[in-house]
Amino acid sequence: MRGGGVYRRIIALLLSLIPLGWLIVTAVTVGPRLGQRMASHWSGSATPDGFADPWLSFWMFAAIVAGLTVGAVALVVSSRTSAPARLWAGIVVALAGLSALAWTAPAEATAAVSTPEEAVLGVRLLLLIPVAALGALVAIVLPSADPAPLDEDDHAQARPTPPLRSGDRLVWSGTTGSVWFGAPAIALVAGGVCCLVVSIATATPGLIAPAVILLLVGCTLLLLARVRLSVDARGIRLVSTVFLVPLIRVRLDDVERVSAEQISPLRWGGWGYRISTRGIAYVTRRSEGLVITRRRGVDIAITIDGAEQASAAAELLVDQRRESARRTA
Repeated sequence: MRGGGVYRRIIALLLSLIPLGWLIVTAVTVGPRLGQRMASHWSGSATPDGFADPWLSFWMFAAIVAGLTVGAVALVVSSRTSAPARLWAGIVVALAGLSALAWTAPAEATAAVSTPEEAVLGVRLLLLIPVAALGALVAIVLPSADPAPLDEDDHAQARPTPPLRSGDRLVWSGTTGSVWFGAPAIALVAGGVCCLVVSIATATPGLIAPAVILLLVGCTLLLLARVRLSVDARGIRLVSTVFLVPLIRVRLDDVERVSAEQISPLRWGGWGYRISTRGIAYVTRRSEGLVITRRRGVDIAITIDGAEQASAAAELLVDQRRESARRTA
């Protein structure tokens, strides 16, 4: 691992410990001012309608935060931090921060007043924003398993193409993606979870719709954050590595021509997964990529390193398929 990668992993590790440290520091500083009860539930008004034993609830949330922290640390210190692992590390850290906030905010609100019945969360709910941002920051800082760091988005992991032989199943495979999909996705998913928790805790149905929207948008971005392009006897396929959902699939019989070209996002409708008059594209930067001209349907473009290898492999497979069809005709 490169020196810069080590430092970034250390920073990500320290960031992952913040929720647990925050919970412990709050318990030490605020705990002596808590009595036998603390406000624990609000029903959309400034007046709490639920109360709990402060230390019983503390140990419950401490166990949750500690468990999530252990999971996040395991993902951070892993010798091979894959793209999905970085995304999940950010999500787990955000959930740990949310769990810590679920105890620290009511505890601080209760300690700030004379009786638990007077506790008001107020601006403490705004802490949901930095909690979500903390998870996104971990995913950004954490280095990838690739030689290139995570902040240089879209580094493909292309395998050298071996000499092709009849019957070969896997000819070429590479991965690509962008941190500009992954980091906002973590923040949105964490924000959606936060809205759901607050909605349940405060009995506020109005937060359910925003929570669902945030989760849907976040999961959509996670779907595009990292993808794998495969070229083999089954065709050309682009699959999300996070959810294993196929995004693009082209049968060899449907391929007219495959070429490696310089792809400009604006010529294909912009960045991301695009459907335009030009065709269908997965574009994360201005760079080399694979362009597939189909016999039926629109053309397809995918930005990925090693496009020339992928193109050569696809062309040879298409030629083999056509030759086999001529022999059986």
